Amino acid sequence: MFRISQFLYNIQIAIIATNHLQVFMKKTLLSLFLLLFFWGCSTKRPPALPAEHAQHLPWGAIDLDISSNEAYSIKKSLGNILIKKANRYSGSDGPVPFDILTLTGGGSRGAFGTGLLVGWTDRGDIPNFDIITGISTGAVMAPFIFLGGDELKKVEHFYTKMHTEDIYKDSRFNFFGDGYIMHARPLKKLFSQNFDKAFLDKVALEHKKGRRLYIGTTNMDTGQLIVWDMGAIASSNRSDKYERFTDIIYASTALPVYLPPQYMKVEIDEQEYYQMHVDGGIYSQVFMIGLLVNWHEVLNLKESANSDFDVTLYTVANRKYRQRDIYQPVEQAPFSIIEAYVLTEMDLLFDRSVYRLYTSCEQKGVKFKMAAIPEKMEEIIIEPTEFDPKKMLRLFNIGYNFGRHGIEWKEKISFDEYDRNR
Repeated sequence: MFRISQFLYNIQIAIIATNHLQVFMKKTLLSLFLLLFFWGCSTKRPPALPAEHAQHLPWGAIDLDISSNEAYSIKKSLGNILIKKANRYSGSDGPVPFDILTLTGGGSRGAFGTGLLVGWTDRGDIPNFDIITGISTGAVMAPFIFLGGDELKKVEHFYTKMHTEDIYKDSRFNFFGDGYIMHARPLKKLFSQNFDKAFLDKVALEHKKGRRLYIGTTNMDTGQLIVWDMGAIASSNRSDKYERFTDIIYASTALPVYLPPQYMKVEIDEQEYYQMHVDGGIYSQVFMIGLLVNWHEVLNLKESANSDFDVTLYTVANRKYRQRDIYQPVEQAPFSIIEAYVLTEMDLLFDRSVYRLYTSCEQKGVKFKMAAIPEKMEEIIIEPTEFDPKKMLRLFNIGYNFGRHGIEWKEKISFDEYDRNR
């Protein structure tokens, strides 16, 4: 695992915090006084894991060590569905179809990906994906896309009807004490209302059929991407599975400084400790685990099993890809320069995340297809934290028309810095 660039993270914090605090501090002298008063305050976090247990995983998180035989391991989670599908196609002369959907980050721009998938569903030829992964806003979309049917109406409502105040509430006075400027109680309440027993029972049923739903978060204490098996969580007998399911989806969207982190409880020797988890998109904008594993050597397949997998990986990007032709002169001022720097770095993080996925597909002979917001389209959602129903509906409709009338998939990607991919 690679550690997050601490420098980039600090800069990201600076731009988000200062942009909001500058406006706030100009309002009144009283506001300035209060902010200065709280400057030295800090909230004590729940107890972190002892150093010797730093790599301990919370329940529901997948152990990515291919040699692990734990219940929540990549071998048990991903390996088992490969075995099940290979056995199901025993005696078949043709290859085994296997379809993966990966959903990227992008905040309120998730309206595009949601529209595309709803339109594709209405078109009638969308695959029943074997695996769906989501990170950041993709994590919000993924559970509903995983189930399909009437659940699509809920995610469509989220990305076309919700206002910013329906999701976040101002909490700037908490910045110097708690380290965030908005609180997300409305968002958490919305998640807990949707991810109830009926919903998790449906997820568990699909998991039993051999489908997988994976969500990614970033463990800030270790700087690692953590992958969660949501179907296994939904299938468990634990009474706290509803809370864990909700916490994971929230954590994957919790942009540091803008929203409070999510603390995941870990029990060791009957003691309770907590890991700090935040937006998975600050580690990677899209992901899929196990692509480069040589599963033929790892799994005990029957001689009759058909292991000739025909794998297609679809990526739905909730943003533009490699947007390099926007001209916006930068002011000779610290915050303007920092903002321009961060936007460039986040663009490159997205490009690298997609390119890493693409090259993994190439190495293993997996067909790669990506759809993204059109490059030449007028910018609709300026801020990913802005939820404006009119703008989101317009973006949803653009995505819907793509999905309904035929998607132009990008199948080749180059990472030449001077290649504009025209």
